[in-house]
Amino acid sequence: MLNPKEQIQLLVDNLSSNKNIFTKRKNQIVTMDGFTERNVLIFHQGIISGCRPSDDRLLVNFTAPRIFGLNSYIDTALMYFRACTDISYEFVLLAEAEKIIKEKNLWQQVSTHHMLTIANMLKYINNMAGVSSYALVIHCLYQLQAEPEIVRLRRTAADYIVDKSGLSRSTVMKMLAELKAEGKVMLSKGLLMDLKDLE
Repeated sequence: MLNPKEQIQLLVDNLSSNKNIFTKRKNQIVTMDGFTERNVLIFHQGIISGCRPSDDRLLVNFTAPRIFGLNSYIDTALMYFRACTDISYEFVLLAEAEKIIKEKNLWQQVSTHHMLTIANMLKYINNMAGVSSYALVIHCLYQLQAEPEIVRLRRTAADYIVDKSGLSRSTVMKMLAELKAEGKVMLSKGLLMDLKDLE
């Protein structure tokens, strides 16, 4: 049986036409706006940040392959995307994607995709909504530690936490200084080098 990543790749392979693949450089933005018909956005390669348009809050960093727009009950305007590395992506009409899914009986792959999306949403809500500033900082540090090396070595811990949590820079800097003084966090030029068990 295929693991979730393989299921997503199989879905991408079947939905992709490989004719209209675009590329973006680091820090360039991809949105799902401006279409007259609803589209599915497929990311083929790279590391991408999903951000909230209302306040530019960093919601998630993810590594391709990933698909957005398959679930017609989730508003695709909830996020815009920023390239963390060079990326490749394409748009496929939702109606065309649904036709392919039906013809090729890809419902298991779609189900896996939806379950992963919901799990990620619930994880974000559980760890980022209605918790103390200290808990937010700790959670963000663990998330930063789990990010790909290319993200960890290019974003200072303070920048990452501010973008992810919405806390003020002064609050974040104060907490990081305290954690560093207690020997729980090791930083070098602001970059996270090591993290002790903070639970």
